[in-house]
Amino acid sequence: MPIIPLLLCLAAVLALGLLERRARDAAWRSIPVRVHVNGTRGKSTVTRLIWSALREAGIPAAAKTTGTAPRLLLPDGREQPLARHAPASIREQLVFLRTARRQGARAVVVECMALDPELQWVSEHRMLRATIGVITNARPDHVEVMGHGTEAIASSLANTIPGGGVLVIGEAHPAFEERARLLGTRVVVADAGAHAGWLAEDRQVALAVMRELGVGDEVSIRGFDRVPHDPGAVRRGTWRTSGGTGTWIDATAANDPVSLGRLLHGAPPGRRIVVYNHRDDRSPRLLTFAEHPGAVAEAETLLVTGSPPAVTLWRRLRRRRAGRTTRFVPADRLAAWLAACPEPADLVFCGNTRGINVGRVLSEARRRG
Repeated sequence: MPIIPLLLCLAAVLALGLLERRARDAAWRSIPVRVHVNGTRGKSTVTRLIWSALREAGIPAAAKTTGTAPRLLLPDGREQPLARHAPASIREQLVFLRTARRQGARAVVVECMALDPELQWVSEHRMLRATIGVITNARPDHVEVMGHGTEAIASSLANTIPGGGVLVIGEAHPAFEERARLLGTRVVVADAGAHAGWLAEDRQVALAVMRELGVGDEVSIRGFDRVPHDPGAVRRGTWRTSGGTGTWIDATAANDPVSLGRLLHGAPPGRRIVVYNHRDDRSPRLLTFAEHPGAVAEAETLLVTGSPPAVTLWRRLRRRRAGRTTRFVPADRLAAWLAACPEPADLVFCGNTRGINVGRVLSEARRRG
């Protein structure tokens, strides 16, 4: 390639980079409150709770969630889907900052969308520079990226701890406290207790953030009560089989065994059928569930649906569940299998949200039954 066109291309790239940096810096100056929410579980809900409480306090706030379904939450209370015309990229965070500035926001609440530890660091220290960082918890998920064990996962999540600010954590961990100390960041622990319900944990974290912003609990709780539900929120109901009536719970957003266990804590044992929706691009997650004591490992009946697991993974799963029923049921046959259930059973749907419509499956099962 001739040298002059090459230099022109390089100059254009540098100019675009400079313009983007200036836009980012302008957004930092105009938006004094920036909250970056990370963690294994509860990020989307905590983001929504803080956004709603900020609006209740009269602070123009914008938020971005990237959980089950990406959403933009605007200062005027509107919610709109986040349109993507290319694969997801952390550059979305910069675009969002510019959008929030144009909307007149004085505060932003941003759910971390990065899994790779290096990209998590870039998201915080090069893009958002949060005034308050949040880490909801560190639980076994995305082990293929973040590493095996709570220590490795916590170390990965710690990459979004802001420098010289405040860190609110839902569960204490030495990795968070050590990294915060090195960064000159103050740590606030909002621990709701080991047996607190899922929403109680999220509300406690959001409440701690709002206290740091000087907003009273009464105002914050009013905001919490008005928050629009996230598409991945847990849903429950009853369903009828050919043998009687049982309960169902859509916990497909509980993508780790610890969160699922807390969600089911105190639920009546009964006859439980666990339906695990498998994704071939999230294969390690199935084994994580199977190796952890809890609903999937100990269920009397486990139905795996969605993508067929690889042969080696399936064999390991069967070995882990020796003596218990473990079956693969294709998605197009799942409703028929449930409709033919001869006894009342409690259903737990878990694993992955993408690729399954729990409401549709249950409606078809009722129609067939």
